[in-house]
Amino acid sequence: MKTYKYVACFVLAFSFFACEKSSEQVDEEIAVNVQADYTVFLENNNQLNGVVVASANDEFAVKSTVSSFANIPSNALKYRTTTDIGYYSTTNCQATFQWFNSEDSSSESVALFSDLDVCSISVLAMAYSSELVAVAYERELLGKDKQFVIRINSLNKVADGPAEISLDKKPIDIVVSSNRLFVLTLNEFVSDEFHLSVIDLDDNEVLMELDLGLDAQRLFTNNAGKVIISYPELHTILDPLTLEKSYTTYGENTEPGFVTTQDFFLDGAGKFYFQKNIPNAEIEEVPAIYDFEKNSTVVYLFENFLTETELNMKYSIVQTTSIAYDEQNNYVLIGYQKKGQVDKGGILRITPAPDFKLIDNIDLEGVPKTIFVK
Repeated sequence: MKTYKYVACFVLAFSFFACEKSSEQVDEEIAVNVQADYTVFLENNNQLNGVVVASANDEFAVKSTVSSFANIPSNALKYRTTTDIGYYSTTNCQATFQWFNSEDSSSESVALFSDLDVCSISVLAMAYSSELVAVAYERELLGKDKQFVIRINSLNKVADGPAEISLDKKPIDIVVSSNRLFVLTLNEFVSDEFHLSVIDLDDNEVLMELDLGLDAQRLFTNNAGKVIISYPELHTILDPLTLEKSYTTYGENTEPGFVTTQDFFLDGAGKFYFQKNIPNAEIEEVPAIYDFEKNSTVVYLFENFLTETELNMKYSIVQTTSIAYDEQNNYVLIGYQKKGQVDKGGILRITPAPDFKLIDNIDLEGVPKTIFVK
């Protein structure tokens, strides 16, 4: 079988697409030099389950299941870092938080809101660290405005009970960094402006509130623990301790678009791997990589490293659902869903730009939603 070399072309100011197919043919045979294990969380039958996928001796196959971390509702709230993932979910008005560490394959769970009727509140966002889990929720109070609360639960089993912090604006997103909680809030009743509440986790008090203006949409943290405040047309990087800010504005039609991603991955160099939405394209959710230092995006259009037959028949890809990077082998891992098959998917491994070479593929009983490289 043959694949083709591709060349990345420069589009506008700082956006790159794999866009030109050459006629030069190259062999697909590429040696896998380092054995790699990937922990993959799959959605199947409205549940999330973990499997370990291994590559060795030219095989790319499911090695085992993550039996201690299974049967999570697919609509659970997710919070992930490069090495960890946690899910908040409810069943029969009982709330549970489960988390998994990909480095040592450990997982645990804890019950939350044992003192409240979970069905009487609406959980809006969640974040956690090795010490705590923070859950933002709202509830209706008879004859009063909605109440917005951040509940902080220690993951230390001998610690005191949960602490609660009331906010006067609606929580949208949360991240944890440098023993502080950063909460993106919306003043939905007055100005539709966004704010950032900074909470000290030593005393569980709000240190300050920063005005963010309009259209702030997501919070992320980078490898240095800095907080990324994402807007459609720019992002702000905030030092979690000094609260100093730096701004990056995108050029016209060069917005990376990671505000809408459902999954992401940060490599050792701090590049951001995500799902980019391209409206009206044949496949609207495609893999992309954003370089914060260069303010540039590389978009991996499937038709530029797969033939039409591979794309539509062999792999039958309808959308990108997850992404990761294997630094030891220099492979981008692309999780995808198959066309017309809600619970079927797979993972492609390709070499990154400018090569865009297909290495191999594995079909999976489920749709990959998150991939960890061990």
